[in-house]
Amino acid sequence: MKLLKKLLLCCSILALFTSSLFANPQAPEWVDFYGNVTVNGIAAPIGTVVEAYDPDGVMCGSYTVLSTGIYGFLHANRDDITTTGIDEGANPGDSITLKVNGIVATPTVVSGVLTWGANGDQNNVDLAITGQTIAFTAVTLPTDTLAAPGWVIEFVVGIRNDGNGTDYYYIEGGRDTSASPAWEPFQPPGYSYANPGDTTSIILTISLPVFGGGLDTSLVIPYTVFSVIDTTVRYTDSVLIYKSITDIGDGTFVTVPDRFNLFQNYPNPFNPTTNISFAIAHRSSVRIEIININGQLVDIKNLGILPAGSHDIEYDASRLSSGVYFYRMTTDNGSISKKMVLLK
Repeated sequence: MKLLKKLLLCCSILALFTSSLFANPQAPEWVDFYGNVTVNGIAAPIGTVVEAYDPDGVMCGSYTVLSTGIYGFLHANRDDITTTGIDEGANPGDSITLKVNGIVATPTVVSGVLTWGANGDQNNVDLAITGQTIAFTAVTLPTDTLAAPGWVIEFVVGIRNDGNGTDYYYIEGGRDTSASPAWEPFQPPGYSYANPGDTTSIILTISLPVFGGGLDTSLVIPYTVFSVIDTTVRYTDSVLIYKSITDIGDGTFVTVPDRFNLFQNYPNPFNPTTNISFAIAHRSSVRIEIININGQLVDIKNLGILPAGSHDIEYDASRLSSGVYFYRMTTDNGSISKKMVLLK
């Protein structure tokens, strides 16, 4: 019995030694930075990105400003010494470089230090950058599209960052004050970021009312894209929605100019198959949606990424009942729709 107790005691000591030997010694460890932050002489706007780097240029911490002009606590993480050969962060004694929107900031130490000291240290360091240039180009514009009452349409704008630091963008759509109920824009829930030279996409969503007049009409949708860092740098334009409420017998729909086309299906009316032809000006993902007269999505065909040019598919509506339907082609740059009649 005494021998058994000694063996159990030895096993317990060995287990404790083994667990301490292989445990992550930093699990986890970081030092904090916080303080005021300015960009080009003004309080940094919400969304500004502050990053911490170790001497090897490895980013070991990041913080997105949530209150104008204030950042922190930014955790600058320690390197995990159990993963030899991989640099994940700083080591004790390392100098820490702080960047704002990708540009090295000028630090003012209020209290603490600009080095990785001991786990849990808090350093009050104010930051400023003064040379960030703000410029962008709208490289991809949304395409005019056809839609019906009750539809929700997404317009995509591609923005290239021509400045020298990380920038981020927002889009606002105008509102229709001429009618009630009117079309309504939904702003994106967040910002679209881009590093210098990179392109980002930002989406404006427009909702058409179910009721709102009994005539086909063209709706001019104004929109503005702007830099959040400097809201005076902006791009303003408009796009058209051809709103159609008439049925197939009223004639040909307006052809959306330029960029891409969706052609009238043939035969039409049809039973149960019809050909749908379209043309795209650039390589793009494409899908065909079938929507009933009540605005309900009843079928979808994901065609994948297609090259520029003309394309043709055969659509089989065997499982659908007779009636009037919309068929909508959606690409990376917008969508366009037409009507078709299924007669069984």
